[in-house]
Amino acid sequence: MRSFSFPPSSWGTVFKKMGVHMDTLDVSAGAQVFDSETMSPGQYFSIAEFLSRSYVHQIFRHGGKGQMLLDRGDKIFSGNRGTEVGSLMDAAWEAVVAGEDWRSLFVQPPREVLAKDGSRRGKPYTDWKASLPPGAMELSSDDRRRLELMWEAVRSHRRATELLESTTACQRSVFWADRSGHKRKALWDGCNSELVYDLKTTSSDITDIGKSFINFGYAWQAAWYSDSAYEVGYEPFSMPFVVVQTVPPYHCKVVRIPDEFVDQARDQIARTLDLIALRRETGEYLSEEYGEEEELKMPAWAYKELYADADAE
Repeated sequence: MRSFSFPPSSWGTVFKKMGVHMDTLDVSAGAQVFDSETMSPGQYFSIAEFLSRSYVHQIFRHGGKGQMLLDRGDKIFSGNRGTEVGSLMDAAWEAVVAGEDWRSLFVQPPREVLAKDGSRRGKPYTDWKASLPPGAMELSSDDRRRLELMWEAVRSHRRATELLESTTACQRSVFWADRSGHKRKALWDGCNSELVYDLKTTSSDITDIGKSFINFGYAWQAAWYSDSAYEVGYEPFSMPFVVVQTVPPYHCKVVRIPDEFVDQARDQIARTLDLIALRRETGEYLSEEYGEEEELKMPAWAYKELYADADAE
């Protein structure tokens, strides 16, 4: 296996601080690790002193202007229907790892509490929803069927099933400082004794997911998460992604991103982290070129059509 570009700082420590909110974490002696029962995702996201992969990648894509928005608490992307389905699958996956039936997480409103047109409104429905036990998630019949078909795809895929059944923890939080002193964090979907993996859902053609992986920065995630795992004692590995379609025919794939793209992402991460720190230190978020008039960059297909027309003449 290839080596990483920096040595691990320590083997990390698992802390048991159930329900305790931590504004700061000391990683001077090495990475800190929290299991899902000791740190909720809400607590993880609230610790803004440590930078997440998604935050840094948004700045890589949108530059200083994007960092200005994010650093003052605004959002560039707040989720969509795809992320909602992904969250449902994440919850179901975690339940199965815990030995539970994923269907037990979800409830459907009885027909008698719905409005005459079948919509979810009115006092009977709101009273029913208020009576749900903590942790219960409301699910439409369509989404329930969608999840059933997605799980059928996972269970019919040998490698996906192997990863699911070998999982030792879900939603594990890792905090560390890299060799440049940048404070970073990662929230793993799942891990076993050998590697960390991530669960993705997609409405794209399963044969064309490479474009989505580039656009959403998943090569960055492979670099970022494998680095975080290395910090807490894992041997180097290529990170697998379990990809499940949310639309027919509900394919499932387990893929790994080619090493050269992960290595490129690791270099981009280092440069972007340095830029983030510099902008915060100087207070200068926009480049000197920002605000200047510039020539519009045309897509490659437009030039191809332009030259084709010229040749025809």
